[in-house]
Amino acid sequence: MLAVQKTCHIMAQAVFIFGTTFCLYLAVILVDPALGDDPSIVPYDQLYEAGKTHYTREEWLDTIIHMERAIKNYKLRRSEMIGCRMKCTNHTKIVKDVFALDHRYSHHNELNFFAQVVKKAECLKHCLDDRLGDIWQLPVHEDIEKEFEARVPYDYLQLAYWRTNQLAKAVAAAHTFIVANPDHSVMQDNIEFYKEFEGVTKDMFQDMERPEHEQMFYNGVAAYNDQDYKECKRTMEKAIKLYYHAEMECRVQCEGPYIHEYFPEFFQSITNHYSSVLKCKAGCPEEVAGPNQRTNYKNYLPMHYHYLQFCLYQLGEVVDAAQAASSFLLFIPDHGDMLQNIQFYQRQADITTENLQPRKDSVEYLEMVMLEQKLLDLAETTFTDDDEMSLDDEEGKEEEKEPITEDMPNPTPDAAKLIRK
Repeated sequence: MLAVQKTCHIMAQAVFIFGTTFCLYLAVILVDPALGDDPSIVPYDQLYEAGKTHYTREEWLDTIIHMERAIKNYKLRRSEMIGCRMKCTNHTKIVKDVFALDHRYSHHNELNFFAQVVKKAECLKHCLDDRLGDIWQLPVHEDIEKEFEARVPYDYLQLAYWRTNQLAKAVAAAHTFIVANPDHSVMQDNIEFYKEFEGVTKDMFQDMERPEHEQMFYNGVAAYNDQDYKECKRTMEKAIKLYYHAEMECRVQCEGPYIHEYFPEFFQSITNHYSSVLKCKAGCPEEVAGPNQRTNYKNYLPMHYHYLQFCLYQLGEVVDAAQAASSFLLFIPDHGDMLQNIQFYQRQADITTENLQPRKDSVEYLEMVMLEQKLLDLAETTFTDDDEMSLDDEEGKEEEKEPITEDMPNPTPDAAKLIRK
């Protein structure tokens, strides 16, 4: 009998604790609308502003909850918008849809172009409505967008983590912020403090925003340094594919929202719009390279091919190695070491003029870049003569030459020469 009473007493306590916890949670929701039933539908800018309010009140746990959700929802919104733009940039499907409306569009260039613009707008509207509902249409202040691009939420998070005794998270948040803001003096002091703090280890300094293509590139460099050339080949090939995908995502973001306004000078307005789009796309190599390679971003993609060609040679895949070397020269044609590598490959028995050609991915990429530059030059000459291009045409500096041997291609320079520590 006593056992039964004791069991009932324990169950009553459990019910009481659960009920109290649930009521507290419900109270939080009622007090703070930003923590609704489905946080994924709360705009990230609202969560961010609420997080900053909690930060000024030194309400650290609430700061963490809001900032983490703001970052998550920012990434969700960005991912879905990129997905829709990638889907609706499928020109083959768009053209088929246009021709399905009326085959005569194919014989009228202006109507064909206009019909494609309208069909793309329709595609984007339906896609965004399906994936994000009305939330995607809510305007976000430009300053908030810039703060997320500059990783400012991690500045708030690192102190909130520190004040709640989450040391590893505080160190990672501080490092994530300083990567994108290397001249921030206060965070520099924080980083030095963390380095000297007992219990902090090197592996805590993680960049939580490091893109997959960059991590894969570093993995390839590590495999190269370990002379694991099979793994080097695998990771560098994957890094190249990931890089091109990331740059394509960057490019579709340049297009902005679909065209929903029409002006009297329609085609001039369209030209001016796409001039700005092309300028934005020209900045994607630097954007995708990220803060770690931003000072030397023009070498970032070519160095993938540099490492790859050496690793392929070590695996005995001479033809593929020669094609990777030729691809590198498409980007830096006067690179002395690689020119001598090409001469070395030309002396190999398996190499012919036909199989010494650059890889398809590098050729198609540079053809696209050159075509976009020609279109941009034409548009600016025609409509915006007073505007000046701000693109940096200065070639990246050639790496320090390594000793040349007769029996193998020149090795890849140390990664430390490529990236800023």
